[in-house]
Amino acid sequence: MKVKIKICGINTVESAMSSKNADFVGFVFYPKSPRFVTANEAKEISSVLTKQTKKVGLFVNPDKKVMDYITEFVDLDIIQLHGKESVQEIKEIKQRLNLPIIKAIPVSENKDIENSKDFHEICDMILFDAKMKSGELPGGSGKTFDWKLLKSFSLKKNWILAGGLNIKNVKEAISLTNAPIIDVSSGVESEKGIKCAQKIKDFIKYVRKN
Repeated sequence: MKVKIKICGINTVESAMSSKNADFVGFVFYPKSPRFVTANEAKEISSVLTKQTKKVGLFVNPDKKVMDYITEFVDLDIIQLHGKESVQEIKEIKQRLNLPIIKAIPVSENKDIENSKDFHEICDMILFDAKMKSGELPGGSGKTFDWKLLKSFSLKKNWILAGGLNIKNVKEAISLTNAPIIDVSSGVESEKGIKCAQKIKDFIKYVRKN
């Protein structure tokens, strides 16, 4: 599996240390999430990472001033937008911060894949995740969606598969979708919001070997 790996929801130095061999790590700056970190915490945690591991900041319908401050303070490499940000809003964010943008697309049917085309031009990467019910938190739920929906999907840019991945199903997920990047969060946790260092190491090792 020659894919890149993103470990999302890193919130301790220990989990960051375990993610050193990942290509990306995600910091969740969404206060309602059990994986939420402050700017100060993210800065401290990211200090143990190498430059090879890109720091991704996850935001949900962010306040402009808050996002700008966090981005500069933590020295983020990439912005991930997990809310209902419009194409115009994303364009403004990209111009302002001059950083690559990942846009998360919630998926439950083929129409959602088609709708992602609206963001293909402005965004640097598209992330497909399981669609949540109204009132549920976006992402990190441990729920999967029908990967067969992405079987014939192709994009000249990189894209990311997320949603309920773990060491038991990641091989099948990659085989069905040919995803160039995979994103794992709940699948490497001992309990909701608590990353397990050993699970992170095992997951990365498994993906790299297969």
